[in-house]
Amino acid sequence: MLYRCELPVRYGDMDSNQHVNNTRYYQYLEEARILWLDGLGAHRREVGQGLVLLTCTHHFLRPVVHPNTVIVELFAGDVGRTSLSLDHRMFVKGQPELVGQGDVKMVWIDVSTQRPIPVPDSVRIAMGKEPLGET
Repeated sequence: MLYRCELPVRYGDMDSNQHVNNTRYYQYLEEARILWLDGLGAHRREVGQGLVLLTCTHHFLRPVVHPNTVIVELFAGDVGRTSLSLDHRMFVKGQPELVGQGDVKMVWIDVSTQRPIPVPDSVRIAMGKEPLGET
């Protein structure tokens, strides 16, 4: 596991069926990824680089309702020269059953050119991969 965080479920996250709207799960996952990267010191905004999402798969296994706390766990997937993938699992705090799981694939880009650039060595190392020495 690379990272684990707890995120509050807000009342406004629910839909007319009285459970968390499916789009909110993707926001929880995005928040977990950003918190993980910021914790690595991958200062995306300050240096004009960051990630764009290529694919995001999430399997909805159980509904989540308010009030609750969602736990997101991130796991290292493949790391290429300019791309990386993360697997994720989601739980409700205090409950052992998965509420969702899936994966994402992202590309590291130069924000000004919108072109792929090498994944920073700090991220590669955190994911258990060898540094490229290019960043």
